[in-house]
Amino acid sequence: MGYYYSTNQNTVYQASSTILVQYRGGGLNLGLSDSSKSRELASTYRRLITARPFLERIELDGASVSATTGTNPPTISIHVRHRDAVSAAAIAQDVSDSFIDYAIELRFTQIAKLQAAAAAQGIDNVDNLIAAQFTILDNLLLLEPVSLPGKPIIPQTRRNIQIGIFLGLFLAVGLAELMNGFRDVVRSPEDFERRFGVINLGVIPKWPEKNMPPRELALIVNPNSNYSEEYRKLRSNLQFATSAKDCSVILVASSLPSEGKSTVVSNLAVAFRHSGKRVLVIDGDLRRPTIYGIFNLPKGERGLSNVLSDPNIGLTDVIKTTDMGVDVIVSGPTPPNPAELLGSPRMKSILEEAKATYDVVFVDSPPLLIVADGPVVAAQVEGVVVVADATRTRPQSLRGGLKAVRNSGVDVLGVVINKYQRKFLKTGYYYYYDYQDYGYYSYSYGDNVDGTGESRNGFIGRIKNVWSRLRKPS
Repeated sequence: MGYYYSTNQNTVYQASSTILVQYRGGGLNLGLSDSSKSRELASTYRRLITARPFLERIELDGASVSATTGTNPPTISIHVRHRDAVSAAAIAQDVSDSFIDYAIELRFTQIAKLQAAAAAQGIDNVDNLIAAQFTILDNLLLLEPVSLPGKPIIPQTRRNIQIGIFLGLFLAVGLAELMNGFRDVVRSPEDFERRFGVINLGVIPKWPEKNMPPRELALIVNPNSNYSEEYRKLRSNLQFATSAKDCSVILVASSLPSEGKSTVVSNLAVAFRHSGKRVLVIDGDLRRPTIYGIFNLPKGERGLSNVLSDPNIGLTDVIKTTDMGVDVIVSGPTPPNPAELLGSPRMKSILEEAKATYDVVFVDSPPLLIVADGPVVAAQVEGVVVVADATRTRPQSLRGGLKAVRNSGVDVLGVVINKYQRKFLKTGYYYYYDYQDYGYYSYSYGDNVDGTGESRNGFIGRIKNVWSRLRKPS
């Protein structure tokens, strides 16, 4: 932009001249007081040079005139800018010569007015007074003729480019910091493990709603999709993470709302049920429950809040068996004190009773950083899985959620990266494709294998393989 700005500027040349100013109030020898008077006079003349009465005497031809003063010795520097170098020098010379004459003319005009004033007062002998005025007549001397400017003063292409570079760097850093503030999300599994020291249990990709609507049980709606396969992998990883410890009551939470924890916990429960486990899902979000809708249960049924507030209601009274084979306890009516109920000894005894009956108990939790309910529930379970939205979870919020869990004294089993957006995920040589077009999934060990199972070796084959991926919907 600096170069573009310079190339679109009109060429301007500047010619300069310097006039020496000497106030001779004490004769030919200058004293300290005369030097001070000379500097004051130079300042006055600088304003006269740029004033309209004097400039109207000069043929400027579109030129601009400016002046500056120097102090030692007292000087006036006249600068004339014009689009033509020769014209700039000629006008500067004319301004300098004309101003010297103009200043002398002003002094003679003052002497004439003094003579007229003396005559009007009837003073006959004014010769001595006039002679005194002539002795202090200013001495203006043009130090040297105006020289022809060699190069234009405008445009200053190099300076503008340098300013553009530094300004561009400044704006780039500022924009990068601004974008980092808005877009600083943890996007990859490596980032989670490297930055937060937590295990990545699984990556749930974000699929178009036409293929997989939100808050749906993928293992029921489309059990052969890659989306469902990711939940099976998540199930296996969670089993490995809990194999060395007695951990069957698991809280699934997130730092902020709308990160997909309810969808994850519901699909994960179905995945465990498909492996032959007895599974119970407890909706611990007493403020904004969603589990009942995912499992197609009626709204407003008795649930967790009823068991916690009424000792006459037992656990078996609120358990709902769904068509998916997963037992569910909905949240129940919203109580006025959710955090107190979830942190009560009654909640602990309910979880112990559920653990004795089921192989795995999943508890859906409110967001960890919004209300106190999440950390309170975390203190009652045996392990926590944190769900992070890859499109919106920022490091500070995830760090705060993990800290809230750890402050509750419970282990963080790992993190699930949800809504991971890529056209296809690659882990080593493992590519995912849309199930409807390519079948289940494809492996590639050494050779490139497309969706039909045909091996494509060589440079041309690799190009065809990439082209086939680009042509298919993500």
